[in-house]
Amino acid sequence: MEIPRIHGRSRELGLLRTRWDQPAASWGWVVGPPGVGKTATVLHAGADYRFVYHRAPPLSDPQQRQALGTSLASIQSEGEGGVTHAPRGSATPTGKDPSTTGTGPRGGTATQPDGALPTWEQLFQELVEASGGPRPTVLVVDDAHRWEEARARWAPALDRALARAREAGTPVHVTLVAPEVPAREAAEPTVPTLTLSPLPFRSAAPFLPGATARERLRSYAVFGGLPGVLSLLDPSATLGTNVRRLLLAPGAPLQNLPLTWLERTFQTPTRYAAILTALASGEGDWGRVQAGVPDLSASGQAGPYLKRLEEVGLVDVRRSLDASPRTRNRRYRIVDPFVAAWFRFVLPLRERLALGGGEALYAASVRPRLAGQAASCFGQVCRDFMADDAVEKLDANAREWGSLWGPGYEIPVAGVLASGAPFYGALATDDPLDAAAAFGELDRQVRETRYGFGRERRLRILFVPGDAPLTLLREAARRRDALVVTLDDLAGELEPA
Repeated sequence: MEIPRIHGRSRELGLLRTRWDQPAASWGWVVGPPGVGKTATVLHAGADYRFVYHRAPPLSDPQQRQALGTSLASIQSEGEGGVTHAPRGSATPTGKDPSTTGTGPRGGTATQPDGALPTWEQLFQELVEASGGPRPTVLVVDDAHRWEEARARWAPALDRALARAREAGTPVHVTLVAPEVPAREAAEPTVPTLTLSPLPFRSAAPFLPGATARERLRSYAVFGGLPGVLSLLDPSATLGTNVRRLLLAPGAPLQNLPLTWLERTFQTPTRYAAILTALASGEGDWGRVQAGVPDLSASGQAGPYLKRLEEVGLVDVRRSLDASPRTRNRRYRIVDPFVAAWFRFVLPLRERLALGGGEALYAASVRPRLAGQAASCFGQVCRDFMADDAVEKLDANAREWGSLWGPGYEIPVAGVLASGAPFYGALATDDPLDAAAAFGELDRQVRETRYGFGRERRLRILFVPGDAPLTLLREAARRRDALVVTLDDLAGELEPA
């Protein structure tokens, strides 16, 4: 099955095209964690533009300028046949297109008459002068963090060149693709940033193994929503077959991937890996994080590591919706289930996997814990549903969503709909389920929080990780403020595996 690498990215594609359709010259960032599909998204978005794709090499400043000059040599006027678009090759686990090389088809290098390399100012001016015509010109610079690593002074030169383009009315746009924006830009943002996140469960479901929503939820709990990972799955095979083939077999393509990401991102990844291991079985508080890195003597020493994991999109920091912004009562979770599953299942087995026996290790160490791994991400699946798809059941999506916790209450799904109605959601995981008791306990916890207090209609929702028992549906129908959301609702219409 060929995976359409833009699946679930209609919003992001629309935002990029809207930005590039503006007549005023501009530049901005596209950022996100490894494997999230940054490269594929910008390549697909650029199909209708005069498009130049450049991948910055891991080289020094002079060589960076030389490489960019080579890519800019691919720009041709409309009368000369237009620009060669970047190809759309097959997806890889890193989200990169292996058929692109970062150089223009003509292989030339912009140089001055005396053979010296061009300056950044000259390179960006060359881009502006070569632009124009009925279609905007778009330069995409992939791996743009390499410019920062080379300590290149490209930003002031780009600003000046685009200012001249705006004065001349030349439609040219530059988009920089990187894992994160530079620290200086993050501290004082001056240009727009589009952040790509892993696909939620519903968007990932068509590419996951399993015939039912329950089976695909378990698959999502292992393989998550990174397009680069989803592209390697065989939906016609079982989850177990995919796990053994992609994670446990000798030379499996995903067996070392998250550790490789850490080693590329952090100079010393040991403590980052320890924190991710501590959070692999589900979100946790500061105490769990601190306990996971025992060589840190002071409680505050884990803070910088957590902050960096958050900056690169691997960890999400959450606080209760009714808490003060300054609260220290925060919870931390791994953003994508694949990363969590890898640190929970694969990392502890790496030495044994080197000796083979993936089949036995799957049966003994992975399969018995799949239900627990699915349960650990079920709350986030429900929150994503309220943000993106609740309109199907409630005629409105959430304008604010998250969780509530405090003395006497623990409500994993909560927020306010666009209609203004607060909602409070519990996960109905008990088997057998006492419907009246489930709604009664949710009522009790709602009374303990001031969140949404005073609103005329406050909804209670029970999220069921399977089919809803008839007793639960009857109890919800008896109440005007109650609703049941099943796993089939969360998954939407499933395509055949």
